[in-house]
Parts: sequence; structure tokens; C-alpha cells
Amino acid sequence: MQKPNNIPQTYLNEIIIKILDDSSYTQFKNEIRGNIMDVARGVAFKNKIVVPYWAYKPHHPKNIKTNGGYFIYYVAHELAHIIAYKKFGVACGHDSNFYAVFLEICPKEYQHFELEYKKTETY
Repeated sequence: MQKPNNIPQTYLNEIIIKILDDSSYTQFKNEIRGNIMDVARGVAFKNKIVVPYWAYKPHHPKNIKTNGGYFIYYVAHELAHIIAYKKFGVACGHDSNFYAVFLEICPKEYQHFELEYKKTETY
């Protein structure tokens, strides 16, 4: 994994804090941090998330259409993995516990992106 140059990591952490402040999970805002990396998919592990650089790009068609909303959705998706684990004590993948948290923290106007997310996991 490689971190692209000139990416404002502080912006990602501001988004994390905003999402958590707007939810019932504010207690995690000083614990969870993130990085924007040149990877294909996001990652959530312990108290850290990784968001792909392509999802951050302001000229990504979905970000243009939603004024950066796709990036916010992607951050919320990865945060939901960490919070679901903290809340339920087990890795949740994309199960009902994950979705319960996701629906709580992701702004409603961006939740539709989850419907487009290609699920590759098998249960």
C-alpha cells in the first residue's frame, strides 16, 4: 500500500469525527483514525480505516454528482465495520449488525451508494 502525495489526511480525520459526532458513537472519535491509500478496496482493522484514493478524488463522477458525498459514504462504510465490531464483539462482515450501524452513521442522502456496492463475501 502506498500513500499518494499531497492528500490531506486531516480531511479524512475531520470526516471521521463529523460522522461520529453526528451519531451515538462520539466516544470513538478520539480512537479511530484513517488513511487514504492507493489501494483497490477499503480496509477496517482495529481503530484504523483505509479509504482508497480513487474514492477520495474530487473528480470521481460520484463525488462530482454528490459534492463529495461518495467519499463520505465510503468513510461511513469502513467506520461501520469498526463500530459494529466494538458494539457486538465479533467481526460482522456485511451482516445485519454491520448494516444496523451503517444506517445509524451514514448520512441518509448517501446511503444509496451501499445498494451499488458489489458484495463478494459469502456467508
